[in-house]
Amino acid sequence: MRSLLLATPLAALSFGLAAPAAAQIETPPLSPRAVVEQQVGLTKVTIDYSRPGVKGRKIFGELEPWGAVWRTGANASTKVTFEEAVTFGGESVPAGTYGLYSIPGEETWTVILSKQTELWGAGGYDPKEDQVRVEVTPITLPSVHETLTIDLQSFEATGADFVIAWETTKVVVPLGVDTNSKVMAQIDEQVRNAEGEVSPQTYFNAATYMMENGGDLEEAAAWMKKAVDGSPGAFWMSYKQAELAHRMGDLELARAAATKALEEAEASPRGDFGYAGRARRLLEKLD
Repeated sequence: MRSLLLATPLAALSFGLAAPAAAQIETPPLSPRAVVEQQVGLTKVTIDYSRPGVKGRKIFGELEPWGAVWRTGANASTKVTFEEAVTFGGESVPAGTYGLYSIPGEETWTVILSKQTELWGAGGYDPKEDQVRVEVTPITLPSVHETLTIDLQSFEATGADFVIAWETTKVVVPLGVDTNSKVMAQIDEQVRNAEGEVSPQTYFNAATYMMENGGDLEEAAAWMKKAVDGSPGAFWMSYKQAELAHRMGDLELARAAATKALEEAEASPRGDFGYAGRARRLLEKLD
């Protein structure tokens, strides 16, 4: 009995001393992850990738050999998600998520959107899974772009440039989105075939879109007049009416609308947001 009593506290002590857990040291990644979310027209585009640096290395032609498939990033494959169908380099691409790969070349690059999205790097890449391949001519940058950048630039209502830039190379793929049919459907419903009253702001939005995207300017001018007439003091609307009239060659209306915009902007208690200066510059052109 005595031996049992003596053993019990020793046993309890030994069982209570568990082995210390292995320490985990968290360090910053060599190629930090980035997620770019960008609206293009009315379509959201997301790019999820890791960003390696040049770090004094020769990248294209050495680290990334000419003619070999590159993951176009680091770590897990770069993923590009299109909320709706787009065109990529003129090729139709359904909505969805794609792996981004490329084949760098001295004269031509091949940029690839693949249905393979779960690879680590380019290991296991299968060209049979390509959604589209686009041939582009690389652009030589004037200085070293240290960190890989994949983003969207040069925005228009119907698209943007999909840009890959690293070291002294940049490649650009035109990205197109179907904005016009969506907006025109709204204009048909809310303006042309509207049931009930149409607000001045709705007239203004419709007229501005038509004006800036190749629509019927006569129709836009009629809607712009309704917007201005229904919004006393809205100097930004008066200025846009002046711009539209100037584009259509109606210099008398352009001068009157620009003058009105200037007066309204200068009288605004909340500031003119730069419209007074814009109106003055337009009036100088009209003199």
